[in-house]
Order: sequence, then C-alpha cells, then structure tokens
Amino acid sequence: MKCPVCGYLNDPEDVECIACGSDMALSAESIAIEKQRSKEAMERYRLQQEELRRELGIDEPEEGPLVMAREEETPAASEPGDSGPLETSLEMESIPSDFYSDVFLCPQCGFRNAREAIECVRCGVIFSKLKGMGDKGVTESSDLPGGTGPVLDDLGEAPLDTGTGYSPYVPGAKLESRSTGEKVKAAWRDVDLSGKSESALKGLGGMGTRMKAVPPKWYGLALGVVLLLVALPFAWKGGLLLKSEWAQRSRVKLEASLVDEFTGNRAAIGAEVRAFADSEKFEEARAVLDRFDIEPLQAELEPLKRYLEEKETYARVLAVPAWKFETNYTLFSRLVALSPSNTFYRSKQEFYKKRLAGQCHDKALRLYQSRKNDAAKSAEAVSLIEKAVGFYPKNRAFKELRAKVIYADLLYYKGNGSLQMALRDEGLGKSLYKKQRKITIWLRNTSDEILYINPDFFTLETRNGKSLKYNNVMETGFQGKLSPGEKTAGVLYFRSLAMPRALTFEHLVAGTIQREFP
Repeated sequence: MKCPVCGYLNDPEDVECIACGSDMALSAESIAIEKQRSKEAMERYRLQQEELRRELGIDEPEEGPLVMAREEETPAASEPGDSGPLETSLEMESIPSDFYSDVFLCPQCGFRNAREAIECVRCGVIFSKLKGMGDKGVTESSDLPGGTGPVLDDLGEAPLDTGTGYSPYVPGAKLESRSTGEKVKAAWRDVDLSGKSESALKGLGGMGTRMKAVPPKWYGLALGVVLLLVALPFAWKGGLLLKSEWAQRSRVKLEASLVDEFTGNRAAIGAEVRAFADSEKFEEARAVLDRFDIEPLQAELEPLKRYLEEKETYARVLAVPAWKFETNYTLFSRLVALSPSNTFYRSKQEFYKKRLAGQCHDKALRLYQSRKNDAAKSAEAVSLIEKAVGFYPKNRAFKELRAKVIYADLLYYKGNGSLQMALRDEGLGKSLYKKQRKITIWLRNTSDEILYINPDFFTLETRNGKSLKYNNVMETGFQGKLSPGEKTAGVLYFRSLAMPRALTFEHLVAGTIQREFP
C-alpha cells in the first residue's frame, strides 16, 4: 500500500508508514477532505468570476428558450415538516454551507465583493465612508433588504445613479482630524519592515513626532529643509563627479590640440629649443618643453630633453674650479651618459677620475700615518681608500694601503650598544700551530648587565668559503664573566691556511658582531 504522505510503498497489512510513521488511514482521509475542499473552493471562485463578468457586461447572459411551466407541473409549496421534492432537497444540500462566507455584499448596489475589499468593484463606493459602517458587512441599510435593493435619495422617493465612482453624501459625517505624525504612523502601520529597515521606520516616526510641534503653515518650509538636508550630500557628490568629468574632458581636448600642434610644427619647435639651449637660455627652452610635456609626446620630446640637459650640465662644469676633482668627475660622468660618443667628455672623465683616486689615496695615507687613537678618523681612512680601490682595483699601491688601513682599523673597538670587539690577525702560528691561523681578540662590555663569554660563540669565515670554530686544545684566556664596563682578551687558533675574511661573534643577549678583514 502506498503512503499518501511520503509515497513510500508499504505492505497491505501495515497500519503506519515505515518511512514517515504517519497513520495511512487517517492520512488518506485527510488528503481526500483537502482535495474536496480545494475542488469546492475552485468551483466557488469560477462561479464568482462568471457572475462578475456578466454583471460588468464582459460576458452576455445565456439566452435559452423560455418555457412556461404548467400549473400541474409547478411544484407545490412545502408545508412545515414536509421535506419537499427530492430534487429541491438534493440541490440545496449540494450547495456548501460556507459558500458565501468570504463574500461581502455591497450596501450600495448589492454586488458581491471580497471581504477584505476597500471599495465596491461595481459602483466604486468606499465602504468605510458609508453611514453606520463601523465594520463593513456588520450593519446593512434598512432600505436595502438583503443588501440588494436600489439606493434612494435622502427623501426616499427616487432611485439614485450608482455608477462607477459614486459616493453618497452622508449628513452629519465629519472627517476625523489627525495630526501629521498620526497620519504618517497610520500609513506605515501595515508595512512589514521587520529585519530590513527598522532604523528607517524609527527615523520616519521621529520625524513625524517632531512635525507635530510645527504649525501647519510651516509644514512646507520644514519639509523643504528636510529634503534639502537629505539631497545635499548627493548633490555635492554629483557636483564633484561632474567637475571631475569636465576636467577629464578638458584635459583630453587639450592633449589632442597639443599633439596636433606639435605634429604640425615638429621641426620649428625642435629648432627653437636647440637655439635657446645653445645661447644658454635654459629657462626659455624648458618652458617650451614643459608646454608639450604630456604622455603622448614623451618619446618625441626625449631627444630634445637630453640635448637641453647636456648643454646645461656643460655650462655648470665650466664654472667649477679644476681642483674640485670629485665635482668635475661627477659632472663629466653625466655628460658621458648623455653623449657616449663624445671623446672629449670621456677624456675629461678619465682625467678627473685619476686625480680623485690619487687624492683619496693621499688623504687615507695621511690619516694612517698620523697614528692617532681616533676610531672616527680610522673609519674615514678606510672609506677613502675603498673609493680609490673601487676606481682602480688592480692598483698595487692602493691595495697595500687598503690592507694596512683596515688592519689598523680592526684594533679599534666597534660593535653595538651591548658589546664591542677589536682584533688583530697574527698570521700563522709557530711550532705546533704553524698550520693554524692565530687571531687575538679584545672584548668590552658596554651594556648594563653581566655578559658571559664563551669561545664557542666565535666563527671564522675564510676566503675559500669555509666556516670554522676555534681549536679548543689550548686555553683561550677569555674571562667567562664580564661585568658592565669591563674588558677581556684572548687568543684563538683556527685550523686553516686560508686568509680570513670575517670573524663573527654571536651572543644571545649582546647580539651579533662581525669584523671584516682586508
């Protein structure tokens, strides 16, 4: 047996559905009742629609042959207690008792309207305005028995025209006077805004409350102010967008006109810029270029910009004294970049390059030979000799001085705010340590707390790319506990014949310090 609720196929002897657990007998009966009710409702709706269409004149009434019933065929009136003819009883029983339960008869014209209708579909009367209609359908006019009789005038003598749009005048009826806030609330009372626009509804309610205090003659002004305040941000935003669009259109139009002007006068404009540059009128030449300096003309203006910059740079270099080697070298290097094929620029660049390198070497040598205990001057000497070696990496004199200056600089304490380190490369050891690199190290605690020194924290990186820890066979001499402001020194041996590149000290508290060898 198939379940009428879920459709599951059960055995014939099953009383309840195995799938959904419903009583199949009751479910079948309920479904049958629902189907019958739906069928009756559809039939009522069809009859109402047909009657409505006939009354509105959309459909013509069915005209059949009129047959006069003979007296003997006329059914006799039913006496009390007599059930009457069988056909009449069956016809009356076939009409459901609630056939007109959802229909409201218009008191004006008697037309059947839906119970929730506000006005009559046929005559257009508004039910709430009729006299004595507190609740439509409850009280019917006494001169309209059954709600189907004609509407008479005030004297009850002549019928009135009750066409579409008719609304009878009721003496003594007075419109209810309500405040603006109450009208706003009444208009929004039946609107469902739950979960969507509660804040908007509250705002309208608050506006209505405030409007109560406004005199009626000022309603227009108050409403205008509110609308102005609401529309002002949108007007401001729209104005900015419109202004931006106008500016963009103007810019595009201007760029198009400049492109046409430059394309038609390319030779003349180029000659004008070169003439200004040759006569050292750089401001006038730059003004001409700035006028056409837009995105579509960048490629066209690039040669003219380079020509103007070359002339301007050369005019500057002529005003620089010859003994300012670095300034002259910088300017001639820029001229070489602007005009690589110019041999004069290249020769001057090389001339000042040699003079600058020699100047850096001589100054670094003077700082090294002064032997003053000044870490800042030592660092300056390293910077100068590094620049000289950068110009001429293969110059032997520069390289030798560089090694001496860096070795001297390694003897100065350098590091961070917690620990500083100085060192010296002693070369290869002697006797038993002749195949090991010997390095002397000095440490100074510049922090406010005690630091613990461990030789294992040191790592030596060599020129051949190896990283080595010290050979712990010998005593290093380092003091393990270093108080604030104290110094300690020690010697470390590393098993390597390669030249050292850098020594790194890594401490958990003091951080990392690295000193590089030449």
